[in-house]
Amino acid sequence: MLRSALDFLGGPGPVLLAIGLLFATPVIDRLFVRRKRLGFRVLYNSKIGLGPEQLHDGTDPNSPQLRELVRVLDRMSIVVIRVRNTGSYDIDGEDFEKPLTFTFGDRVVWNARVSEAGSEEMKAEIRRSLQFFGSESNTVKATLPTVRERMAQRVARWGGLAVAADPPGEPVWHGVRLEKLTLRRKQKFKLLVVLREPDSNRNGELGKDVKVVGDLGGAGIVHDERPERLLTLPRLTGGLAALLAAVLVLVLAWPPSSNDATVACASGKLAVEGSSVFMPTMATIADQYERACPDAVITTSATGSIQGVRDVAGGEEGLVALSDGKQETQGVFAQQLAIVVYHVVVHGSVGLDTISVAQLRGIYAGEYTDWSQLRGGAPLPIRIVGRGGESGTRELFERRVLGTSESALSSNDCRVKDRAPEAPVIRCERDENADVVREIGAVEGAIGYADAPSVAEARKTNALTALSLDGKVFDAAAGVEAGYPFWTVEYLYTRSEPAAESLMGRFVAYVREHDDARVRMKDAGYLPCVTADGVPLDLCNLR
Repeated sequence: MLRSALDFLGGPGPVLLAIGLLFATPVIDRLFVRRKRLGFRVLYNSKIGLGPEQLHDGTDPNSPQLRELVRVLDRMSIVVIRVRNTGSYDIDGEDFEKPLTFTFGDRVVWNARVSEAGSEEMKAEIRRSLQFFGSESNTVKATLPTVRERMAQRVARWGGLAVAADPPGEPVWHGVRLEKLTLRRKQKFKLLVVLREPDSNRNGELGKDVKVVGDLGGAGIVHDERPERLLTLPRLTGGLAALLAAVLVLVLAWPPSSNDATVACASGKLAVEGSSVFMPTMATIADQYERACPDAVITTSATGSIQGVRDVAGGEEGLVALSDGKQETQGVFAQQLAIVVYHVVVHGSVGLDTISVAQLRGIYAGEYTDWSQLRGGAPLPIRIVGRGGESGTRELFERRVLGTSESALSSNDCRVKDRAPEAPVIRCERDENADVVREIGAVEGAIGYADAPSVAEARKTNALTALSLDGKVFDAAAGVEAGYPFWTVEYLYTRSEPAAESLMGRFVAYVREHDDARVRMKDAGYLPCVTADGVPLDLCNLR
């Protein structure tokens, strides 16, 4: 199960990359995505809590005056808030879309002070930024000096500590706003606010509400640093990275075992060789089978379709060959595997998207040597990139499309006739289809052919055009009735029909009929010759 999960994630390489990215995400978020970060935390939020025993100076603790003072202080509370720049960049007043604001429910602001600022200049700057405001029905705003002046007037009205309610219309403030707050990198301070319960709440519970509003907009974030915030970006990404690392370690350290009852296993060694077109997909399927069946060892080698079948016909034991198309070879046993589609492709500079088979034959015969002969316009030499004589793809192209053999080599670099200056056409060869399409993508005016998966992969990074032939393309639904000539059936060749219980028999059956193998083939761009229902595909019998 864990190995399947690792395969689904793309293997050890992509998982290691994902682990690295997850660990790097908080750093990227802090330094690049959200550059400016302002953190706050409510450190203290409770009543003052002083009784007569703490306040009396040797006088009678039952003094009415002292008891009145205790009653007043019992309705007062203190909130301490730490504010700091937690990011890597300075924060300016212009960064705020909404200024940092603290409100305290119905509690009335009595006084405030700034502490633990880095310098007296910073403390004075923060004091100047403080703005106190009332409720919606009392919008009177004030600065810190005004609030303290009102506090002194209230104390003066007590007269021997006999506290009366505030006169009607007396301004009260329920919130503090930090206007145009400026904090350099790593700077911090504490804001201490003294609050009193409103006169309307003389006997109720002491309020505890603290509401914080603030927005740095696109420049960054304002975040609460409370320790009970369990889900944070570093914790989330770190947890995912740890989970992926655990999966990777367990899969790599634990030997694979066969736990798929649908795979018929056998022990021994087996070799698969032949078609360079199909071999990458076959190698993946063989690896799947080995993981399900640890006692099986299967090697793969891209020797070319013709050589692979030749080796099987020669009697080599424990060998399966892949061939692009059926070969007329005596003494071998052939089984259909999948439909392989091929394309004639040109460099993007050619400026064509279709060509007739007659024109194509003229190009390979040397009748056309420049693209201007076919499309007009500016001259551009035709350069052919082909496969070697052992290639099944070349044999199919010659038989199904050209109707004759390709001409001899005339070029090494695919650009000039450096091998045979007298040859009628520039023609070079490459060992595999992937090399062919890579060369076509690099050489202006180049033309060649390759299987559809190789073309699709090359088009991700190269300007290639797949040409229709006589205006026709392969249509799997319509089959040969579409008239497209350049496709074939991939065959599996063995010396004789393999015994069902042998490793060869069970592996061949797995490749042709098991859903895992069928999925791999379809993902690579092939059409399996056995359907999901186990029925032979009629289209495969037309070739």
